[in-house]
Amino acid sequence: MRILIVGGDAAGMSAASQIRRRQPTWTVEVFEMGERTSYGLCGIPYYVGGLVSNLENLVVMTPEQFERDRGIKVHIRHMVTAVNPARKSVTVKNLADGQSRDENYDQLLLATGAAPLIPAGLEPGVPGLFYIRGLDDAGRIRQAAAHARTAVVVGGGYIGLEVAENLAHDGLKVTLIGRRVANVFEPELQSLAQASLVKGGVNYLPGSEAVGAAAHPDGGVAVKLAGGETVQGDLVVVGAGVRPRSELAAEAGLALGEKKAVQVDRLQRTSNPFIFAAGDCAETHHLVTKKGVYIPLALPANRHGKVAGLNICGQSEKSQPVLGTSALKVFDLGLARTGLGLDEAIKAGFRSAVKTVVKQRSKPGYFPGSGEVTVAVIYDKITGRLLGGQMAGPPDGVGHRINTLAAAITGAMTVKEAAAIETAYAPPFSVVYDPVIIACEVAEKSR
Repeated sequence: MRILIVGGDAAGMSAASQIRRRQPTWTVEVFEMGERTSYGLCGIPYYVGGLVSNLENLVVMTPEQFERDRGIKVHIRHMVTAVNPARKSVTVKNLADGQSRDENYDQLLLATGAAPLIPAGLEPGVPGLFYIRGLDDAGRIRQAAAHARTAVVVGGGYIGLEVAENLAHDGLKVTLIGRRVANVFEPELQSLAQASLVKGGVNYLPGSEAVGAAAHPDGGVAVKLAGGETVQGDLVVVGAGVRPRSELAAEAGLALGEKKAVQVDRLQRTSNPFIFAAGDCAETHHLVTKKGVYIPLALPANRHGKVAGLNICGQSEKSQPVLGTSALKVFDLGLARTGLGLDEAIKAGFRSAVKTVVKQRSKPGYFPGSGEVTVAVIYDKITGRLLGGQMAGPPDGVGHRINTLAAAITGAMTVKEAAAIETAYAPPFSVVYDPVIIACEVAEKSR
C-alpha cells in the first residue's frame, strides 16, 4: 500500500505518524514545498519581535528526524502541481531542478494548509512589503525590522494584532490599518482590545482600509488608504487573514465547502473515496451549529490529521466537531473565545440567543496581579443552553477560564448547570466565585 501526503506540517505529519505506527510495512511519503516540517506558525510574531531568539526553535521535528526515527520519507522543496484521481496519481515538481514527475498512490491525503489573504492593491512584489506564509518570511521580516524605525501592519485580526504588538515591543513606531480590531469578538471586548493597542503605543487608524502599496520616494513603503491618505513605513506586514489552499482539490474535481475549503465528512474523506483532506485546507464541523465551517486552528489540524491517518489505515474514527476555542494577547490584555458569538448564533438559527456581560476581578483585590475580567456568555434564552463565551482581561486570567466554557458547551450544559461547576480557588489563581460562574449565574437570572 502506498500512501502519499501533500503537506508536511501539523495535519500531514500527524497523519503520516499514525499510518506508520499502525502499518509499518506500508510506504508513506510526504511532499512538502518548503524546507521544514512540523513548524509552529503561531510562534512567528514572537520571533519577529525577538521573544523567540532562534527561528529553528519553532521547528518541532525535522524531515531528517521523521525519516530516521519514524521511517517517513519527506521530499522537501517538492510541490504537487496536480492531482489525477482517475489515474490515482499526483504530478510533483522538484523545485530544486524544475523537473516534474508523476507519482502513483493507493490513498492520498491533502494537507496543503492555508495561504494568506491578499487584499487588492497589496500584491507581493513591492520591496519592504511582507506576508507571513512560512518561517522564511518570518526571518525576512525580522531582518528588515532590525534596520527599521517605523512599520505599518495591515489587518486587525489575530495575526495583525500579534505582529503589531511584537514590532512595537521591538522598538518600532507601529501604525495599524484595519476597519476594526479583534472583530471576531463582541463589541464590548473589541473596545478593550483597541484601548490596549493604543495604550501599548500603536497608532491605530479605526475604520481604515489599505487599497494600495508602492515604494516611497524617501525609502520604505507607502500604503494608500481608501480615503485617499497615505501612510509610510520602513516595512509593511500584511496580516489580513488566511484562506484554504484548496486549488489542487478544486482542479481535481473534489467538492468544496465553506469558504472554498475542501469538503470532508467526519472521517476526513473527500468526495473521492481514495482522497482525504485535513488541516487548514479542509472544512470542519461545528459542534453547536452542526454545519460545515472553516476555522483554521492548530489543535483541530493536528487532531483531524490523526483521524485521517487512522481512517486511511481502515478504521472508522470520527473527527471531533470544533468550537473555535482560541486566545489572543494584545499587550497587557488577553482575549479568548469559544463557540458562537451573538450575531453568529442568530444567523445560525438560534432566534432566542441573547448575551450577558459581567465584569469581575480575576483574583482577590488584595493579591498582586489582580485585574478586571469581562465575561460574555451567549445562550438560548428559552432553553438556557450555552452557545458561546468570550472574555477579556489579564492574560493569565482568561486562557484557562475559556476552557471551562468550552468544556461546558461540549457537554451541552445550560447556564444554570455551568454555574454549578466547582472551580478551584486560591488567591494566586482566582476569587472564590470565579468570573465564569458569576456570568452564568447572572445569565440564568436574566432568563
